[in-house]
Amino acid sequence: MLAARLYSPGDIRLEEVPDPRPPEGWALVRSRAVGICGTDKAFYRGTYPLFKSPIILGHEVSGEVVEGPEDLIGARVVSEINFACLRCMVCREGMYIHCPYRKTLGIDYDGGMAELFIAPAWALHRHEMPHTRAFAVEPLAAVLNAFRQAPPRPGSLVAVLGTGLMGLLSAQVAGLLGGDVVLVARPGSRKASIARSLGLRVYTMEEAMEYGRAEGLGGLGFDIVVEATGTNEGLKAAVALARPRGVVYLKSTPGGEASLPQTIAVVKELRLVGTRCGSSREFRHAIRLLQEGRVVIPEPRIYPLSRVREAFEEAMKPDSVRIVVEP
Repeated sequence: MLAARLYSPGDIRLEEVPDPRPPEGWALVRSRAVGICGTDKAFYRGTYPLFKSPIILGHEVSGEVVEGPEDLIGARVVSEINFACLRCMVCREGMYIHCPYRKTLGIDYDGGMAELFIAPAWALHRHEMPHTRAFAVEPLAAVLNAFRQAPPRPGSLVAVLGTGLMGLLSAQVAGLLGGDVVLVARPGSRKASIARSLGLRVYTMEEAMEYGRAEGLGGLGFDIVVEATGTNEGLKAAVALARPRGVVYLKSTPGGEASLPQTIAVVKELRLVGTRCGSSREFRHAIRLLQEGRVVIPEPRIYPLSRVREAFEEAMKPDSVRIVVEP
C-alpha cells in the first residue's frame, strides 16, 4: 500500500509499504479522509518529539472496513485513537484512554495517512456521513470530553481562544450547553469570517476583555475560557480572561513549553482542565451532533495522498482551518 511516513521533522515520504495485517478481533480499514491536526503539525515542525520513526501520522480518520468482523464489513467508520489493553486497573476503573499499556493511533502506532490502517473492532464507530465531514468526529469527541469533565452552567460566559477547527467546535458545543459564547481572534484574521458564517460572535482580545468586564460576574471576566490556539502563548491570554474561580480548558498540543502568570492564576484560584481525547461515549455523541447538523464544520481543503507534503505545508499556515488528506 501507499503510505506517508514521517522520519523526522519536515521529512515526510510517500512510500510503498506492506499492507497491515489485523490480528484477531481487529479490522482492516481503507482510509478515505484524514485530517491534519495540531499534534500532526507539532510532529512535522519538530516541537513535539516523535515516539516512533518512521511513523504514519493521522488519527482524525474516517474509512470503510474491508476485513474483520462480518458485521462491520463495508461499514463507514471512524476510529477511536487509544488502543487500550482493557485489562489493567486503569482500564477497569473506566479510564481506558489513559491505559499505561495503550497504543495511540498516529502517535506511537501507525495511523490513517495511508491507503489502509488497522484498529481493534471495539474502537470503530459506524456513521452515515461523507468521510470529509466524519474526520471531525475525533476532535469533536475531545471537545466533549472537556465539557464533560467540568460542565458549564447554562448562561455561563465563555471565551474560546482560537479560530481553527478546535475553536470552532468548542464554541458551538458551549453554545449548545447554554453558554454566552465569544470566539477570540487576532485582529485581521481571515478565519474570523468563517466563524461568523457559522453564526459565532468573534471579538479581538481587547474587545473580549471589555465584554468580560461588562458582562462577567462583578465585571471580573469569563466563567470559562477554552484555550485552543494551537500555540504555547494562548495560556497567558486564557488566564487574563478568566474570572476568579473560573475554569480554563487546555486543548492545544503544540509541543514545547508554555508559561503562565502563576501568581495571577493562584490569586484567581483558577481551575485548569486538560483534555486529550474522547472515549466511546464522546465518540457516539460526536457522531450524532455532526449527523444531525447540530455542530457543523467549514468545508475542508482536500489534498490527495500524493501531495501530502504540500498538504502539510498548507496546514502550517496561520489562516488554515483544517486540511484533509484523501488516500
